[in-house]
Amino acid sequence: MGTNYDVAAVDRLQVGMTKAQVIGLLGQPNQVVTNSDGSERLVWVHSTGSMFGANARSVGLQFGPDGRLTDIPQQSAQ
Repeated sequence: MGTNYDVAAVDRLQVGMTKAQVIGLLGQPNQVVTNSDGSERLVWVHSTGSMFGANARSVGLQFGPDGRLTDIPQQSAQ
């Protein structure tokens, strides 16, 4: 479920990239949160599951009001 983004692509992200560049690497985000100052947080989540267990990973990226990536957080995986 979610967007099956390329984990290796996250390592290629650079502060200052545009939203279009990031979406080009990761695909469409699952969630977009717009803040009152015009900044946005885009979130990608992907999970798989079977009777043998489940696996989930996500990455949330903050973009400034200018639409550029402001930082690169660590990915989370379970």
